[in-house]
Parts: sequence; C-alpha cells; structure tokens
Amino acid sequence: MSDVFLSYSSKDRDLARRVVKLLLDHGWSVWWDRGIPVGAEWAPELEQALARTRAVLVLWSPNSRASEWVHHEALIGAEKGALFSILLDGAMVPADFAQHQACDLSKWEGDPKFAEAEALLTGLAALVPPSRLRELRPGFDPAFISKRKPLGLPAVTGPAVVLRYVHFTVVMHPGRRLAHYVAYNVAGEQFSRVDSEVRQEWTADPMVPRSTQITVALTTRSDYHRGHLVAPQTVCWGEPVVAETAARHAMFLPNISPQHADVNLGSWLALEKWERGLALSHKKIIGFSGPVFAADDAAFRGEMELEDGVKAMDSFRLPQHFWKLVIAMPSSRAGRGGLQLAAYLVANTSKDKVGAAPQRVELKDLEARTGLRFSEVYHQAKALTGL
Repeated sequence: MSDVFLSYSSKDRDLARRVVKLLLDHGWSVWWDRGIPVGAEWAPELEQALARTRAVLVLWSPNSRASEWVHHEALIGAEKGALFSILLDGAMVPADFAQHQACDLSKWEGDPKFAEAEALLTGLAALVPPSRLRELRPGFDPAFISKRKPLGLPAVTGPAVVLRYVHFTVVMHPGRRLAHYVAYNVAGEQFSRVDSEVRQEWTADPMVPRSTQITVALTTRSDYHRGHLVAPQTVCWGEPVVAETAARHAMFLPNISPQHADVNLGSWLALEKWERGLALSHKKIIGFSGPVFAADDAAFRGEMELEDGVKAMDSFRLPQHFWKLVIAMPSSRAGRGGLQLAAYLVANTSKDKVGAAPQRVELKDLEARTGLRFSEVYHQAKALTGL
C-alpha cells in the first residue's frame, strides 16, 4: 500500500518527478506509473494501485484535464474522500472536483520552502499522515552513549506532543506553543559546518499544526530573540546529507523559544559552546534544553491569529528561565567510567538578573522547578565538570 497515488499526464512527467521528490523527502510513499513492472498490463496495475492507496494527488494541467484516465483516477480519489489537487498552470480545478483541497504550484521551481509547497505538505499531512516519517525523522536515541544504560525521555507535567527530527526530539506543550524540552544526540567527532543560508531560514514544520507553533513575527521589534533550544551547529553532524537535514530541522519553529537578547548572545551561547566543546572531547554527549514554565509567566504580545482566522487571546507567555542538562560518559580506561551529568538554569527576565552567568543546579532541584521527572539512571550519574 502506498500513501499517495500520483495522477498526471505523461506530458507533465518532469513536474511530476519534482513533486514525487518533495513527497518522498518528507516521508510519504508514492506510487506513480514508473512503478509498473516491465511487461505488466498497464490498466490492471493502475486499478490495483488505486485500490490500495491512501490518497490520490492529481496534477492538473491542460494535458491532464484532457485525459480520461486522470479524471477516472481523480474520481476514485474523491470517492475515497482522499483527493488532493495541484494546479500546474494556475487555472481552476475541474468543476467535478472543485470542493476538494488544492494548491497552486504553477510558479514553483522545486524549493520546499515555497509557500504553496508548504501548503501542499500541510494539507496532505492532515489528510494522510506520512508513513515513512519515523524513518526520515528517527528522533532522539536513548542508547546513544550507553546501550547498557539507555537514557529515556523525562516525563512532563501537562499536555505533550512528541515531534521527532534528525538527531533530536521536541516534546511540545501545545497549550504554550513552546517545547517542554528538546532532547538531542551529539557526536562531536562528526561535526559539519552549517551553511549560512540554513541559519537564516526559520520555517514552520509542515507536519505540525500551525496552531501549536509560535510565529516568526512574535519576537519582532522586542528585546527577545528567536532562541534555539538546540542550535543547528550542535546537531549538524554525520554524513553531509544527514547533517544538513538535522541543521534544517533545528530551524523549524517548534525549536524556537523567546530568549532575551542578553541571554541568547550571552549566557545561553556560552552553554552551547561549552557543550559542543564537551562533545569534541568526549566524542558523544546527550543534551536536554527547555524553558521553565511558571504560573506567573507574563503574557507576551497579546493575541495570536491561528488557522481559519481564529484568534487566541493572551495565550502566549514568556518563560522566566531556561535550563540545560548535559550527560557524558568519559572513557573507562582513564578510570573515570560511568555517566556524568551537569545541569544549569539561565534567567530570562530582568527581575531575575537576565544575562547573568548560568547557575548550576542539582537534578532534583531542576525537577522541582520544571515539573519534569527523570528516571533513576539520571540520578545515579556523577557530577560532570562544568562550564
């Protein structure tokens, strides 16, 4: 069974190939006529593929509008309640299918950040979640530094949504539209350089509802920056394609938290540089970063407009502190084996000395401040030499 059956005219094959790549890169399995085995009967193969697919995506152009086969395939998609249309020439969807979701890719040149391409991914994800997402976004690996003592994700207080990416996992608080925390794996020996273009491209994650993500405009003209909970440089490691993908994932909005400029460019940056240095010296580390949610967090920037024009009033609040926890396992040959841990708090508002040096804290105190619960293996770790 495929996620998506792609219906198009053979005269539009070059454009179809571009769409197929976009879908494959974002986790969908795609059936198109290149999948017909040599010597197989064409029509029966198509009918079987249509019967097994979860959704039908049609590329509408003058060529496909004139095709009886494309109309037949679109009709089957409509009957399934799983039809999505793409306009290749800016013209209207045929009247029989006008009530179904559509996007206009007539001006698209292959950039996945193109607004209508993002709309396609978001709309299709709502219709048919991609089956290969876990394969392409494996997320945090608990056994990254120790198979004998895997480090599971800490429990949270309140609602949560787990989002997996390359080398890291974001555990979101959907009500706050911020992460409870980000958990990440770092292999210092495999660091790659992050392209400057990637570092400037904050984008929404097309697999996640916009209503659970803050907007890029939220921190504009304020004392607060769009702070990374995990920096692109920290997760940019591995084979070139993998490293680049991880860095791009770190620029998705779920990884944003508003940090005061003095924090983002001062105490938080110092912690990020320290942990990357630690990854270089220890070869592998595991890290966690997140905001501290408190009942008296101040409202920030008033109302937010969500999907379909819905406005959320006073729903975004500013964290007063951030925290970071790093775990490493020094070489046992040096007589210093076993897990080692260091945790820090950083003030994010003026009433708590914003910009002050990170404050080292005990794990039990961090749990009390954040409402998180780490498993016993964390509590058994020894003290790690810190910043």
